[in-house]
Parts: sequence; structure tokens; C-alpha cells
Amino acid sequence: MKLAMINIVKPAKGSGDGITEYTYKLYKEIRKTNKVDLVYSLPEAIRNNISGLVSANLKMRGTLQMMSCDYDILHITNQEVGFASKLLSKRCDTPVVTTVHDISRFQKGLQRGVLQRTYNRMVKAYVADAIHNSDFLIFDSQLTMDEVKKKFYIGKNGRVVNIGIDSSFMTRPKTKRTDSKKFTVGYIGSFAYHKNVMLLLEAANIIEDGYAFNIYGSGVEAKRLEEYKELNKLNSVKFMGFAPEERKVEIYDSFDAFVFPSLYEGFGLPILEAQARGLPVIVYKKGKVSEEIKKYCFEAEDAVHMASIIDDIRENGYDDKLRRKATAYARSFTWRKCAEETLKVYDEIVN
Repeated sequence: MKLAMINIVKPAKGSGDGITEYTYKLYKEIRKTNKVDLVYSLPEAIRNNISGLVSANLKMRGTLQMMSCDYDILHITNQEVGFASKLLSKRCDTPVVTTVHDISRFQKGLQRGVLQRTYNRMVKAYVADAIHNSDFLIFDSQLTMDEVKKKFYIGKNGRVVNIGIDSSFMTRPKTKRTDSKKFTVGYIGSFAYHKNVMLLLEAANIIEDGYAFNIYGSGVEAKRLEEYKELNKLNSVKFMGFAPEERKVEIYDSFDAFVFPSLYEGFGLPILEAQARGLPVIVYKKGKVSEEIKKYCFEAEDAVHMASIIDDIRENGYDDKLRRKATAYARSFTWRKCAEETLKVYDEIVN
């Protein structure tokens, strides 16, 4: 089987971008199987703003126009490269598979600022192209599959194939230090508006004494978060910067609890990473996170409730039976399983 994977940036380990990491990990696992004659075809282009998006798309269009159709499967690993599915479906008879990670661009209230909204309007058209022009759709989660089918009223072939967590998270967690007087609450992720990190700061403002809130990430909301911290004199809150992939296990192991208060997640990988390290995870109850991902999470209704949950975990500990269940469940999400399920999709389409 000849396979071409197509993404908008060159996949690399530790890229910091979830979709790029997905492409890299899936590619790496499929290569191990010897079940496909893998051909990796993509341009070197960076897309992180409006001008970057236009530039990347022009480069990709040029590459795809020259691309051979001599493949058994064309797998577009990013739904925001929808123009590729539209172009390739017209040029080639080869089946096109697209992975849809989320439809956040269509969610109301998640975008702030004129530039972000303009960017989203452009990308929404590409996502729609991907959904309508692909022969088969792969979804990261049940939530994404249900939302796509409802939003676009489609009944076409599709399947949920959950992504995995890196094998480095499967090692035995280090014993927590007992000499610290601080209970450390952590966050790892971006500072995009929909990540809702402000909710964690509001909870920290309620229970500051005896806690350390170590927040890893960067993004457009950084200034607003810093201003809130300074205004409320939150000495317990520290912004730690970007969390490098090679240090994530160490960083998770420095936490006593993990908070991921996102308003919307196509998948929510940090939830499983934290649980795989044996941490209690608190999410925002009103946020959209797929049920299979937040199965063993504590759900906070607001900042006051979140503060109460954190206090309770500190005072009474994390129930050992629940910890074992959550850890085992999180570790069942592997890249090997993701690759095996993806290969089943390829086989069904080709055969």
C-alpha cells in the first residue's frame, strides 16, 4: 500500500503543536508495522497568522498541483488543509482520508479580536472543504464526530480513532517530596482565550495561602493573565513559560493536582498525560470536552467550586482506587493503538 500523508507544516517531535505532533507520532508508528509502503509528502511551510496562512496555502497548492496521484491512500492529517482534499479529489481517483481534530472555528464565543475572527473565517471554509470532499473522515473523539455530523448534516463514512499519549508518560511516577509546605497546582497548555486559564487564576485568588500555582504556556492571553495576577497580588501564581516536550514528565511530576479549565477541546491530551502520571485532574464542567477523555476528572462549576475541589484534594488526598483507575485508563490511549485503528481504516477503503 502506498500512502501519502499531508500536513501544513513539517512534523517534528516536540513541535508544541498538537496536530503536527499527531502527524509525527502516527507516521512514526505506521512505519514500524511494515504494512505500508509509506511516502511522506508535504511542503515546508509555517502557518500561524493570516499572512502565514495565505503563504502556506499558496506553497501547498503549488506542491499538490505537481504531486503524483500514484498512491493508494491520501491522508490529510489536519482538517484545516481542506483545500488539499478539494484539489486532490478533483485531480486523483485516490481515496482521500482526513483527520478532523475539532471544529473549534465554528464554536461561538471562543475567538477574541478582529484578526483572530478574520483568520477563523478563512479557516472555516477550509474545514468545510475537508469535511465535504474527503472520502472518509477520522475523528479524534466522539464529541468531534457528533458535532461534525450535526453541524454539516452528513452521514458519510467516519470513525473515531482516539490519539495516544507518548510512552514516556507510562513510566512509574516519582515519589512526591514530603518536605514542601506548598501544595502545587499545575497547568500546561496555551494561553488562548478558549483555554480559560483565567478561571484557574480566579480559583487561586480564593485559596492563595499554602498553595503554589505553576502555570506553563504562552499565547495571546498572557498579558491579561499577568495583569490579573498583579492586580490581585497573587504571589502564589508563577508563569513558568513554555513546557518543552522532553521536560513534560518531570513537570507533571512536580504537581500535586492538575487543572485544565478549557471551554472547548477536540480531544484534551494534557488531561490524559496528567492522569497517566497519577494526578487528580480538574476540568471546567461547562466546557466541551469529550466524555471518553474526562471520564475520571473532577468537574468544577465555577472558580469557587474549583477552589473547593482543590482544597478537598489537599486535605483528604486523592482516593487511591480512583487514582489507579484513572491512571490505567489514561495509559490505554497509545499511539500503537491509534496506528492500528488507522491502518484498519486504510485496509477497509483499499479492499
